[in-house]
Amino acid sequence: MSSSPAMPASAPPEPDPSTPDRTERSTAPATSVPPPRTRLVVVGVAIVLALAFGLMLAPQHQRIGSATAGDPALASRVRDVAGGIDGLRSLAVAEVTPDSVTWAGVGNSGPGRTGPAPEVDTPYELGSITKTFTAALFTDAVERGEVAADDLLAEHLPELADTPAGEVTLGSLAQHRSGLPALGATAQRETPKVFLNDNPYVSTTTEQLIMDAAVAPVDPDQPPTYSNLGMSLLGTALVRATGAEDYPALVAERITRPLGMDHTTFAVTTEDVPDGAVRGHLVNGAPAPRWVGEGYLPAGSSTFTTLHDVAVWARAQLTGRAPGASALDPTADFSDNTRIGWAWFSSDISPGDGAPTRPAIWHNGITAGSTTMLVIDPDTDRAMVVLSNTATPTDTLGLALLYGTPVPGQPLVVTVSAWFTFGLAMLFSLSALLRSWRGRALLPMINSMLVAVFGLLLLWHGGPWASVGGWAYGLALAPALAAAAILALRARTVPVRPPRRAWLAWASAAVSLGLVLGVTQLW
Repeated sequence: MSSSPAMPASAPPEPDPSTPDRTERSTAPATSVPPPRTRLVVVGVAIVLALAFGLMLAPQHQRIGSATAGDPALASRVRDVAGGIDGLRSLAVAEVTPDSVTWAGVGNSGPGRTGPAPEVDTPYELGSITKTFTAALFTDAVERGEVAADDLLAEHLPELADTPAGEVTLGSLAQHRSGLPALGATAQRETPKVFLNDNPYVSTTTEQLIMDAAVAPVDPDQPPTYSNLGMSLLGTALVRATGAEDYPALVAERITRPLGMDHTTFAVTTEDVPDGAVRGHLVNGAPAPRWVGEGYLPAGSSTFTTLHDVAVWARAQLTGRAPGASALDPTADFSDNTRIGWAWFSSDISPGDGAPTRPAIWHNGITAGSTTMLVIDPDTDRAMVVLSNTATPTDTLGLALLYGTPVPGQPLVVTVSAWFTFGLAMLFSLSALLRSWRGRALLPMINSMLVAVFGLLLLWHGGPWASVGGWAYGLALAPALAAAAILALRARTVPVRPPRRAWLAWASAAVSLGLVLGVTQLW
């Protein structure tokens, strides 16, 4: 039986260069995405965790606590009026007449939402009401013949001879009409520290203040301009003219000791801050820095006092017992509705409801995290003192308690700015979630996360915490938290760099990291 010849084995086909290599393709990173159910679970868990974090640990609505001290009737009035002002934490308030002082403390004077209500002897930061001490010392020195209102500054600070600042008069300094800028060069350079939650005054000694004045411009055509530099130079000149050791010693000799204001002190260093002083707070509830330093003491950079002492000071104005009491008398225009004496301002106040206007003599104070108000009604011989430990102004509160004026809400620009910050953080956070959900490269996803972190840090510092609680922070945090979880799930399945313009992705990530590092300096 015959058999047919065996067919030769066929040779393997030549590879087609147009066909991609399957082995090589299989090693390329995949861009797999977790199943929808997994992603939805991640988002749900993130929302719960973020809201819990916001409610417990994020900035909270700044509002007055329930603790109360002092006169119940005044405390009730304070709560009724302050209810229309967002962003307050604690208040120490005194209503003063020539014959009496009625006081009340409301809210918690301790950190967070703890601690008792402020007492009449609880130390607060006074701020620029200190300028009324400097004005009293000036008036008193004029009455003693130690200085004159038309004395040139260089007569008492010879270091300023042949400088524009040396040619201004003491009287112009006391009325913010000298033409000097608001701050000296050193403090101007340090001003950004205010936005970085730091002290802009600590580096200005008295010697440095005078050196700054020697190079300061003077504009004779400048309208009245509130000047911490000018008031500090006036106080320094008075120290020289009276032969006092320093500004605190002069205040003690002529004001606080004779009047029994035993708890009013000045902090050149942090060691000088009195024990038990209430800590000031920023709008997000974070503790504010102490402003300490020597040069700007006469302007009120670092004064600590109590409600008792400021009430004594107010009562001394009503009775004429204060040294240099004529400093209150207005002698020049300051603005459209305000005149000025030596440092003290005078305005016409309209109580509303068709009532005639009434005069008010006043000065307020602001530090990093404290605001104060002292207002006198000369028609009724009454005064109101308000001390607070947040950055929310208390001017309207003092006027409302004394004159019954309406309390306006938070300025629109502040409200819009705070909610804009919230919207920005929310947008960045949602963008990070979308990128982590659909992105095909790790670097752009990380960049979006960095931008979201920047927005969340910005929101922490400047959000609407005067009116809402931490739940708002939780809402903005939730998408970013979910994005971080999804990014972690996908980290091993996507390439690091995008296929195109990788340099742009690296540059964007570097800029975003810089924004994150920059905004952290707000703390």
